[in-house]
Amino acid sequence: MKKICTAVFVVMLLIQGAMAQEDKDERADRVQAAKVAYITTKLNLNTQQAQQFWPIFNEFETGRKKIRKQLKQLRIDNALATKTDAEITASIKKMFSLRQEELDLEKSYSDKFLKVISPAQLADFYRSEKEFTQLLIQRLGGREGHGKRGRGPGPGGKEMDDLEGR
Repeated sequence: MKKICTAVFVVMLLIQGAMAQEDKDERADRVQAAKVAYITTKLNLNTQQAQQFWPIFNEFETGRKKIRKQLKQLRIDNALATKTDAEITASIKKMFSLRQEELDLEKSYSDKFLKVISPAQLADFYRSEKEFTQLLIQRLGGREGHGKRGRGPGPGGKEMDDLEGR
């Protein structure tokens, strides 16, 4: 009987974990869809530009996520107080190297973007990415009970409402 109860408990934990991952994936998909809609609107991309821009952006985003994941892991590793001075120095150098890698990635992809969109649209793209991130933080902060919900007039209204499932 004890083995059966334990088995049921383990299965329930696995199901709950799978559902949580599914919810996380669904949220990530909604965020990405809202970001695409927001940036497409802000850049006023026509159909041809959008068809060329988004595959390039997706490649760029994949590379950037990889670098940022490494930076995050480096920060986690550096939080450990048991590191020697040499290890800390090596980590700092690695951090600078990763930041440079991210900058180099941005430079190379800006050239690719400029083959599809205008310089003004590229500037709007960088600004829109920052705006979207700020709006997302506002919305998520408001949802978690930090006061404001970030609603009302302003950029990202419909896209952000879609993100929240409204």
